[in-house]
Amino acid sequence: MDWRQWLDVKQYEFLLHWFMRRQRELKLSELNEPLAYDNFSVYDQLCQQMLKEAAVAYLERFSQPVAPIALTNMLHLAELELAGRPAKKLTGPTH
Repeated sequence: MDWRQWLDVKQYEFLLHWFMRRQRELKLSELNEPLAYDNFSVYDQLCQQMLKEAAVAYLERFSQPVAPIALTNMLHLAELELAGRPAKKLTGPTH
């Protein structure tokens, strides 16, 4: 999916940053569980929760609903963005 079909740049940036912030808050990347794909895993439940919260946040911000596919794609894009960030460099001497 090309996000430009559903979102303009401001909407895209809003959702990307919203999902990245929320995933950090929920510590989504720290979950250590097998991918069950059954909607009962903690990961699946947190994702469903985030999608619902993001739809509300988007509606409040832009006064219009967002396409569900755009939310799903932005959730996973935020995951990829967070996973691709390099580790912070240590400052000072290390022994």
